[in-house]
Amino acid sequence: MEASLELSRAFSASITILHVMDPYLKQFYNDIYAQGRREYLEHVDDCLKKGADLVRAESLGYFKKRGADTRFITRYGDPHDEIIKEAQTGAYDLLILGGKVLSGLTRFRSWNLPSKIERAGLEIPVMIVRSRDEEPVPR
Repeated sequence: MEASLELSRAFSASITILHVMDPYLKQFYNDIYAQGRREYLEHVDDCLKKGADLVRAESLGYFKKRGADTRFITRYGDPHDEIIKEAQTGAYDLLILGGKVLSGLTRFRSWNLPSKIERAGLEIPVMIVRSRDEEPVPR
């Protein structure tokens, strides 16, 4: 978030935060006994919404406190596809993606979404900001 804030200040640019609610876990509803399927799907949707609300409140609060012009967009679907769609349809100058530092076995087991998006051939530059898990999110 710091990188986004500093760049927006340097170029007098606004920030758009995209949060994608990934319905990945919904595909497992067939693995649950019939009486629990609807409840499982409702639970996943509820968790996705609560997560999106939390991300929205914390990220908008962070940028608002620092005086940045910010808007928040929520999409639902595969994160890779939704990020690509938004980057192609929005009037953006730069796409900044967060990611974890990947090393050792994590590098091989990871889907490495930021790198996949970077290789997608977007018309705008892509910047990947990687941080370690143990580093706290700035508030």
